Amino acid sequence: MAESLLLRSVTALVLAGGTLAALPVAANAAPIAAGASPAAAAPCPADRPLTEVRLSTVPVVPGARIVVAGTPVTTDGAGLATLTVCRLASARDITGPSTPIQLEGHRRAVFDRVFLRGRGRVVQVAFGMEHEVSFAFSGLPTRQIESFTLRSSTGEIITRRDLAAVYLPGSRVLRGPDGLEQREIYYSVEAVSVAGSSVINRSQIRFYPSEREVVRVPLLAFDVRVEVVDRLFRNPVGSHVRLVRAGELDLDKALDDGRAVFTEVPRGQYRVVADAPGLRIDRTLILSSDQVVVMPVLTWLDLGVLAGVPLAIAVGLVLAPRPHLRRRLIGLVRPVRATGRPADPEGVQPA
Repeated sequence: MAESLLLRSVTALVLAGGTLAALPVAANAAPIAAGASPAAAAPCPADRPLTEVRLSTVPVVPGARIVVAGTPVTTDGAGLATLTVCRLASARDITGPSTPIQLEGHRRAVFDRVFLRGRGRVVQVAFGMEHEVSFAFSGLPTRQIESFTLRSSTGEIITRRDLAAVYLPGSRVLRGPDGLEQREIYYSVEAVSVAGSSVINRSQIRFYPSEREVVRVPLLAFDVRVEVVDRLFRNPVGSHVRLVRAGELDLDKALDDGRAVFTEVPRGQYRVVADAPGLRIDRTLILSSDQVVVMPVLTWLDLGVLAGVPLAIAVGLVLAPRPHLRRRLIGLVRPVRATGRPADPEGVQPA
């Protein structure tokens, strides 16, 4: 009986040891199952297995943060990155940075579009490059410039009233016969507005933002010399002269000996108005180069002379065939005698 009791005790100990040994195994098995459950929660579809994706930027843009199927990745110094995601279905699964990426050399990269190749295994992210460009205007004070207009080779029209430096798109990526290629964009200066009129020749100045950081724009401004003279005797007259353009620009100068010089006058059509005694006559001036304008003015003296000459001719025509009227007229204009009476026109002395 003692032997039977001993056998039961040993059996109980063995069973208890087996149960205790099994506890760590069960405890270790639980985390494995728990760790596997997240992966099973969002598996890749059967038609879109896990795939290694090679990403590159065109042109090279280091440090660009791209989100591929919800997974963010940042490009290296060569504009490259590699990641593993479910096979991409379309370019809509990829988003680029929403703000420009500042680069060295006064450049910045702006996300444009995405191209897929190799059944979603190769991703090419296209960026447009913008370059900082400033404009140096000469020929007129910059405070007179109201705005300037640019036209790009892509047809974009840009009008700016701020003369500070601006970032302009300098290139864009297009699909060519040999793959993606970067094409440069050029611009032309269409207009520079001063007092409501353009003071440049349209499209004469062209530039590539990638090649020129400063664009020099000479403005069409000229000198005008005005001379105001008496029409008949050519003597200098007048006190002031004005250049007026459509109520937008009114330049006034005092005359010095009938002369005045206007400098840096914007190109355009003007009225020249002289302030002088007599009949004021305006003159139209189309300014496209340095010019000398002579303004003849009919002064009151000119008008008196012009009125007196026909009158003298008319009197002469009346008196020429009538000698007796001539003698009477001559007698009227003779000096008065000491008696205070005019001489007898017939020359007969009183008795």
